[in-house]
Amino acid sequence: MNEKNNFHELLIKAERFCAYQERCSYEVKQKLKELGAGVNETEAIILSLQEDDFQNDERFARLFTSGKFRIKRWGKNKICAELRMRHIPDSFIKKGLDAINEEDYLKTLKELAKKKEREVKSKNLKDKNQKIGMFLLSKGFESELIWKALKSPSHWGEGLG
Repeated sequence: MNEKNNFHELLIKAERFCAYQERCSYEVKQKLKELGAGVNETEAIILSLQEDDFQNDERFARLFTSGKFRIKRWGKNKICAELRMRHIPDSFIKKGLDAINEEDYLKTLKELAKKKEREVKSKNLKDKNQKIGMFLLSKGFESELIWKALKSPSHWGEGLG
C-alpha cells in the first residue's frame, strides 16, 4: 500500500512540475530522481504524464525554440545544442527550428550585428568585424550567415562591412 501511495504522490508532484511550465522528459526524469523515484517508477510516471498530455517533448522543442529565439534572440546552433543537452530527438529539434521564420531570423541577425557594431570601440574594420562575428557566433548564429552579413553591407544595411 505504501508503495502505491508513494507512486501516486510522485505522480502528483510530477504533474505539478509539468503544469508550472513546459518540461521535457529529461527534466522530469531528473526531478523524479531528486525525489527518490526508482527507474521503473520514473518510466511509468513519464508514460502517464505523456498519456495525459502533461509532458510532450515535441511541444517542448517547439516552445523552447520559439522562446529562446524571440526572447533571448538565440541562433539555431545554440538552440539546437541546448535541446540536445536535454535529450530531445533530432526530428523534434528540426521541427522546432523549421518553425522559425527565415526572414525574422535574418532580421534578428542584422539587428544584433548593428547593435554590437555600435558597442565595439575599435576603429580597425577587421578587428571590429571579428568582434561582431564572435559575438554572433556566441549567440548561436551560423558562421556562413555571419560572414555573409559582414561582407555584404548593401544586403544588410549601412555600416556593416
